[in-house]
Amino acid sequence: MKDPGSPKIHELVHRVALCSQKDVVVNSSTMELRRTGVVWAWARIKSHYGLPMFTGQLGYAIMDPVTKATHAITVRDGLVEFSDTAYVYEEPRKSQPRWYKILGYSEVKGFTVLVARLVEKSDYAIPPQNSLTPQQSPVTL
Repeated sequence: MKDPGSPKIHELVHRVALCSQKDVVVNSSTMELRRTGVVWAWARIKSHYGLPMFTGQLGYAIMDPVTKATHAITVRDGLVEFSDTAYVYEEPRKSQPRWYKILGYSEVKGFTVLVARLVEKSDYAIPPQNSLTPQQSPVTL
């Protein structure tokens, strides 16, 4: 993979949520995968040219090895501990929401480059489970 280098400010145009992954036991026979939002950030997303990506009718990636990187996502350094980050959620302005699985990361001059694999691109993609906005608190005045 070619080194993408440090981005210019005008290249940080993608709004993404850095998310952690948790398996939650619902009852004695069911577990759920929850992608919990940690922080929203501006990012540069570059695809690895020459590597095709196939998605099925429901928007999930198909015919790709699990370890194949399809994109490089660059965010500012120091946002979160990236060993805790498992997924990146992107909600583009005009196209379908996307989920990326983080395969690894490296640091480049004040930025962190996340090597990722596109796993879902669909209008039905579920956003991160928790709300990253302020929540109403039941306080009596």
